[in-house]
Parts: sequence; C-alpha cells; structure tokens
Amino acid sequence: MSPIPEVKIITCQQTHPPELATTEALADSSLQPAQGQAVVALFYLRSKDRERLTALYRRADAVLLEEKKQA
Repeated sequence: MSPIPEVKIITCQQTHPPELATTEALADSSLQPAQGQAVVALFYLRSKDRERLTALYRRADAVLLEEKKQA
C-alpha cells in the first residue's frame, strides 16, 4: 500500500488573492466548484464577534451553477 502523499494547503488570513473564491462568492457569480475540483487554500476570517474557516477554489476552474431541480 502506498503512503498517502502529503498535500500542503496554504491558509490566507483576513484577505485572499482575487483569483480565489469561497463557494458563496462563486455562487454570487453564478458559479460553483467543478466536480472533483480541489481546494487550493483555506481562508480564515476573524471579525469582532465571529471566526470563520472556509475553503477557497480557483475561479478559473469553476463551472456554471446548476439550478436545483424541484421535486
């Protein structure tokens, strides 16, 4: 059995490069992460009353947001 390769993911604090986006920011642009798209960084945001850690994806690799089908 092969060892699991070590993957290094950077962490951005308070701000991040504009070519990266959270899933919420992608959705605001009618985009979503592509199936299997890897997280390229983590984004740590701290405000007066809350802390948040979320994934960042490359905007260039995102795909159009799929509308949810109603049952």
